[in-house]
Amino acid sequence: MPAKNPEMPLIPINPRASEAYFKSLAENLPHFMAILDPENFKIKSINRAQDGFTVEDIIGKEIFDFILIENKEIYIQKLEELKQTGNTLVLDVESASKRYPSGKAWYHANISIIYGEENSVEAILVVYEDISEKKLKEIENINARERINAIINNTSDIICSIDNNYNLLEFNNTFEQIIKKGFGIELISGKPIFEFIDPQRHESLKVIYARVQQGETCNDVSRFLTKSGLVLYNETSFNPIYNSEKQISGISIFSKDITERVKNEQKTTAALKEKEVLLAEIHHRIKNNLAMVSGLLELQEMNINNTEAKEALAQSRKRIKSTALIHELLYRSESFQNINLKDYLSELFQHLKINDKVQLVLKGNDVNLNLTTAMPLGLMINEIMLNSFKHSHKDGTEGKTEIELISNSNSLVINYCDCKGNFPVHIDFKNSKTTGLALIHTFAAQLDGSIELICNAPPKYKIQIPTNDNQ
Repeated sequence: MPAKNPEMPLIPINPRASEAYFKSLAENLPHFMAILDPENFKIKSINRAQDGFTVEDIIGKEIFDFILIENKEIYIQKLEELKQTGNTLVLDVESASKRYPSGKAWYHANISIIYGEENSVEAILVVYEDISEKKLKEIENINARERINAIINNTSDIICSIDNNYNLLEFNNTFEQIIKKGFGIELISGKPIFEFIDPQRHESLKVIYARVQQGETCNDVSRFLTKSGLVLYNETSFNPIYNSEKQISGISIFSKDITERVKNEQKTTAALKEKEVLLAEIHHRIKNNLAMVSGLLELQEMNINNTEAKEALAQSRKRIKSTALIHELLYRSESFQNINLKDYLSELFQHLKINDKVQLVLKGNDVNLNLTTAMPLGLMINEIMLNSFKHSHKDGTEGKTEIELISNSNSLVINYCDCKGNFPVHIDFKNSKTTGLALIHTFAAQLDGSIELICNAPPKYKIQIPTNDNQ
């Protein structure tokens, strides 16, 4: 017979009065309470049944009928040891349950011997508390942590945290492998993070850390040189970590390897630079080729005596110069996509004017045009200026040419006035067969625009063309 446990008070029970005594005691307890037969571990009495069962379902059944089969041998061993030693047994029991979808419930049990007369083992008393809700919450938290850990450790990004003294707290597998492979260093929690970072980065990082400790979120792009000489680029986010008292207790660090992105950007930049050089060379060569054509026409002009032919060659040479001027402006500009219209008109005027007494007044908005629009528009204005100088300023007197540019999101309006002379009233501006006017209307149609002669004396023109995002 086992000796009584001196630390545990005995519960003396008369076998004939045990059931009444148990019921009286159990009514005042908030927990479940059961008495087992010490020989076969069948339930003799229970104060109430757990959800899904009735007392009738439980009385007379082995307690192991309500315990998961995989744990049965362990609990039998524990109860046999209890009968031998008399020591109170405290353990958490995993039981079958109809209450939870998992089919399991958990109880915190205190199991002790009830002694009868002459210290005989009368029964086994089990007092147990349902801890299922608490256990399920723990399991949920564990599962959540495992899911988070799986996400953190399966990402290719670096994730780590440091305390306010810049000591490494936690880090994921990616950070550990990168440091080990790239720098030959083993990451260790509790060590200063600066032991794992290039010394040249220490001061700039301290500045960032100080800002984060004031509550800021900071982003940074860094360049790293590995032990093998490989250059890496990382885009990193630094965020404050708040404790339960809403005080900043550390810094979380999320860093993404952007080496491939940076290399691609560098390749793109180099390709664009090469393209710009090629475009500059193309525009330069076109300008030179047009200048050569213009020079050949000038030689031809010098070697003929026919006045009309000389005039035709001169006009053609000036049209070619107008085209070459566009390529020259593109060659000289920082962008090969757009031409500043005011700059073009100013240089075109200087090229075509027949004397210094004629002045140009440019007013209105700054307008940039792409090559597709600038070329026909420039040639159109070239024809208008040629007519102005040919008919209004050929006597060498003073004069003025006014050009106003008005632009909005939908259209460009150019108001042109040579402020002297007259447009011949006998010439039909819209239907004239002259080369100059035919070219003017051709270029207007090419631009999906229009040109109007709104006044004959002095000649005033209104040019209107649609604009879009490409201009």
